[in-house]
Amino acid sequence: MRIGSCCTLGLAVAGWMTLYPAAVRGQGFGKLKKSIVLQRKLPAAVKLPGHAFNVKVTAQNPQYKDMSQNLQEIIETELAKYNNQLVLNPDQPDTVVAVAVLNFNVPPPVAVVDPSMAAVAAANQKKHKPMPGPTAYKITGTLSVTYQAKTRAGRFLDANPIKVTFAETVNSITQVTHFVDKLPFRKHKAQDEETPKTAGDVAQILADRLAARIAARLVNTDERIEVMLARGSLDESNRYAEAGQWQAFVEHLETMQPLAAREDDAYRQYNIGVGYEAQGYQAATPADAKRYFEKAVIQYRMAQEADPHEKYFIEPENRIEVALEHYRKLATPATTGKTTKQGKKT
Repeated sequence: MRIGSCCTLGLAVAGWMTLYPAAVRGQGFGKLKKSIVLQRKLPAAVKLPGHAFNVKVTAQNPQYKDMSQNLQEIIETELAKYNNQLVLNPDQPDTVVAVAVLNFNVPPPVAVVDPSMAAVAAANQKKHKPMPGPTAYKITGTLSVTYQAKTRAGRFLDANPIKVTFAETVNSITQVTHFVDKLPFRKHKAQDEETPKTAGDVAQILADRLAARIAARLVNTDERIEVMLARGSLDESNRYAEAGQWQAFVEHLETMQPLAAREDDAYRQYNIGVGYEAQGYQAATPADAKRYFEKAVIQYRMAQEADPHEKYFIEPENRIEVALEHYRKLATPATTGKTTKQGKKT
């Protein structure tokens, strides 16, 4: 693809977005975004036998070498960040964390039809000259690993296959012109979840998400997360969220008349998910937390199904899946027995 034609089309798309800012709906996140802060505390799912640890990330596929090396550093940092008593000691570790990269893929962006822009173009066809069908670009990425934690003596502590994904649709070709899938791993503050500009940015986001999944199982995590609230006719119920009255927030949303347009009602479902997630973090027992998180996942998925092009619906499900997986383990009674060579209990 020629760079000149890319830039020209990018300016055309940007111009459409300026004149006609997406589909004109009553609900959404809006330019004046509203957010609240949740205290996200997750107690460790397993008890570590001591303070010394070692992390070893491997990959049979040589194409995953860079990811393996960087993932190892990120996991080490993530564990120490939440427990300053942990000490990296590869020679005499109390806990050995082994991670094997099975699949890592960041394909080139794929052109897709942008329904919201198409709707705007159709609505204004009588007033403006026809333009080429508006196109968006979908950026995706996948990272799959197996994870296992054992004592130095080989006693099984924890294990799980973990898969993290990334998907976002951007409206301007200028955001993907320099996006190629062989750029080096690029470190930046990926937790900001800004739109990635290179394949390395996506790799960083995937690695951060995976490291967070592992850390949440091995150490107590405590962080403040900013969560967006959908607005429009939902502003009336948002006052309960701002006051921290999460049960009233959910009840108000669930008892109100569902919004006529499916895409509009997606934002009501999303807000209900936020309410359940917030109650999960405040739950008194792991079983209660698990129940709230399961409800939150259902609402977030319903929102995504109703409007799959809303990028702000994607990260909440990734975030809640971490907590849900975590509390499923906490809510399951521990078993006793000997460890087999495969790491399973008998």
